Amino acid sequence: MHPFLTSEFRMLQSLRASHGATLLEVMIALMVFSIGMLGLAALQVTGLRETGNAEKRSQATLIANDIIERMRSNITATTAGDYATVNYGTINCNATPAPFCEDSSLTSASACTPTQMATFDAALVYCQAKNRLPTGSLGVTCTDAAGVLAACTSAYRTVTLTWVNNTEFGNANKTMSLTFRP
Repeated sequence: MHPFLTSEFRMLQSLRASHGATLLEVMIALMVFSIGMLGLAALQVTGLRETGNAEKRSQATLIANDIIERMRSNITATTAGDYATVNYGTINCNATPAPFCEDSSLTSASACTPTQMATFDAALVYCQAKNRLPTGSLGVTCTDAAGVLAACTSAYRTVTLTWVNNTEFGNANKTMSLTFRP
């Protein structure tokens, strides 16, 4: 047999022996690629969920700081415990708080007592918590330095916010408490 034909014959035999191997390699590569894409999709879903939860924590921090700053600016009512005695669960967020203690002309705001201002502030911030956080709620208590309930003559106040976070297994209640000295 001619040497050229012999090498051609060997190449044909080699091609016949590997017939179908390329298709199998492509199918395996496609399966590995598909598993990687599923992992990437799961990572994207988790990232979006945690971004939403981080936004809720940021909103809770802003709301807590809002009530703390309002309490510090109304030190008479804070010292008297007026922010802690507000029944936050009975606040109607669909109605304007009366008296309305926040006015750009300062005519009605200057007429509010510190207690009325505390009630107004509590209603305003509580409604922010209800509107910005899923099932959000707000509470203010008088505490000692460790955050344990104490008489309102104590020098500390604790602001507590609760809301619901999304998890991969459903929903979970979250709570944030800030204890401060006005």
